[in-house]
Amino acid sequence: MTQNPARWHRSRLFGLGGILALSCCLGVTGTMCPFGGTTGGDPADNPPGSGNSGLTGRYVGAERCSQCHARIHQNWNETLHAKALVTLESIGQGSNPDCVGCHTVGFGEEGGFISRALTNALAGVQCESCHGPGGEHAMNVSDESLRPPKNISATVCGKCHTGSHHPNFEQWQMSKHALVQESVAQSFANGTSLNNCGTCHSGDFRYMSIFEGVALQDNYLQGKTREEMNGITCVICHMPHQKTGNAPFADAGRDYQLRFPEVRYPVASNTIEDATNPERFNICGQCHRSRGRVWTSTSRGPHHSIQANVYAGEMPVPADTQPLVLSVGSPHSLVREQCATCHMYRRDFMSEVAPAISGHNFTVSFEGCVDSGCHPSAANAESLKTVLENFVMAKLNSIKMRLDTWATSPSGGNFPEANDWDYSAEGGTSMQSSIPDTIKKVRFLYYYSLNDGSYGIHNPTYVKNMIAEAEALLSGIGF
Repeated sequence: MTQNPARWHRSRLFGLGGILALSCCLGVTGTMCPFGGTTGGDPADNPPGSGNSGLTGRYVGAERCSQCHARIHQNWNETLHAKALVTLESIGQGSNPDCVGCHTVGFGEEGGFISRALTNALAGVQCESCHGPGGEHAMNVSDESLRPPKNISATVCGKCHTGSHHPNFEQWQMSKHALVQESVAQSFANGTSLNNCGTCHSGDFRYMSIFEGVALQDNYLQGKTREEMNGITCVICHMPHQKTGNAPFADAGRDYQLRFPEVRYPVASNTIEDATNPERFNICGQCHRSRGRVWTSTSRGPHHSIQANVYAGEMPVPADTQPLVLSVGSPHSLVREQCATCHMYRRDFMSEVAPAISGHNFTVSFEGCVDSGCHPSAANAESLKTVLENFVMAKLNSIKMRLDTWATSPSGGNFPEANDWDYSAEGGTSMQSSIPDTIKKVRFLYYYSLNDGSYGIHNPTYVKNMIAEAEALLSGIGF
């Protein structure tokens, strides 16, 4: 393990670490915790031979925190973080200074872990590994200024989940989850759209509003820069303090502590209520799902978040109307880890030449297609993907050209880009509402296929059926 020079500085950050599942020391207003035992702040309470004679009181250990935060402590105690030093010792690295820092509390810092003999209470990844030294808070829980604030930044986890052995942080930084989408971030900074878009575009909003249940105003992030906002950080997908069992095929001995199930098998439905219901979908589908737009929309087309719906083979339609195409399930929904099979391929550390792969950049790995048992080789999977992509892209380009031809024809009203919801020329929305239903349907099918972003990979048959229906509708009116 290579020591990160900045790691120990970052370990001073107070915060709620994404997948560093630790019990917190947030205090109870107006209440004194029932302190006692042998892991307190007074060195006199820890005589030689206790295993904790080296404690100074700056760090107090998880047992001390448990006296007020019993439930959180119990949940944390079942995670691998609680046993982090034991794991290290089992491979003969329990004294390796390059490793111990991420498997104990405060190693290399004043009052931090020294050894089992002197500071055993600080063994493992505990509350204070993420929340910072808790001695002052533990001695005066009523003083709110001493309570460690919650910090959902990925840097809290990144102080340890980094490097060639655990490159989660670096790979996440390469993903689109790392930063709030630029145009959306500008709206948030202007004090608008947060309650509409923040659920999936803002880690700050999702954590506080969805997970903590705090009602936030649209101006909650007003004035902040994009870099000051949290995107989809570790804690948005992972439970900080407990095992969840939501990853049924996790690697041996691991849990991943996912907030939502990794695998779900929703029965296809074309109702708006079902298509927009996150409870039907797996962890990715909590955000990658329809926002309820249908083909009769005159203002905006399908959102770019419909991946779970395409995967399930469904499309929301207005109430009491027939679906534009019949539902067809995806063969990819049957792979063992569903989205994670291809988008989160993982590999343990082999050497510095072959470092670990965490999958947190979410790019497709064809090795996942092989591991799933679906394809004989990565080359085979990539070749099939290329053929399907080229077919779908060519068909969609053709449909767009035919839509544009209709739009500029006398029967189309001679206004350009009728296939575009953002038409803003003279007449605007009123002209959009005058577009015939046939064209509206074609337009929706086109964008539903396009905005899925996979060019058919998520559900090949369903996308091909959408294309065929769009072509048939256009041919039916002579275009």
